[in-house]
Amino acid sequence: MDTTLTHPHRTPRPVFALYTVLLLAGSALAAWWASRTSPEEARAWGITPQEADYAIVPPPLPEWSVPVIGAVGAVLAVAGAILVVREQRAGRAAFAWALGAFLLVPVALFGGLLWAVATAPGIGANIGLGLVVFVLGPLALVFLLGAAGAVATALLARRRDR
Repeated sequence: MDTTLTHPHRTPRPVFALYTVLLLAGSALAAWWASRTSPEEARAWGITPQEADYAIVPPPLPEWSVPVIGAVGAVLAVAGAILVVREQRAGRAAFAWALGAFLLVPVALFGGLLWAVATAPGIGANIGLGLVVFVLGPLALVFLLGAAGAVATALLARRRDR
């Protein structure tokens, strides 16, 4: 079986963008689900719903929907990752495109974590939100620059091959 790629610098099909969106949206939803503070946890810490303070007031969600959203997010993330890898392995997308997609995953995870912290019930100022932005903001920038570099490399390689 010949495993060499015939088009190593090929621009991915438009569906590759959809696969990347599945990967990123699913990652963000799963990260939010894994790191959110439920009202029951807040009550266990002594924070009643009347005294809870939010940086961003979360939209009302029935409690049963939270694990459903998280599980669907995890399934979407895994499916998106499998489809991105499949496109790259089949030679329909250059490695740099897949690398760019996967370098965006930490940014999506940071987004889910940021939303979980911003909508967490607390008392007084939400210092955790400030810490998350202070720490994860520069890290997200590093990953965004890495993804931009991978995509730029793929575009330059494609241009060079013409």
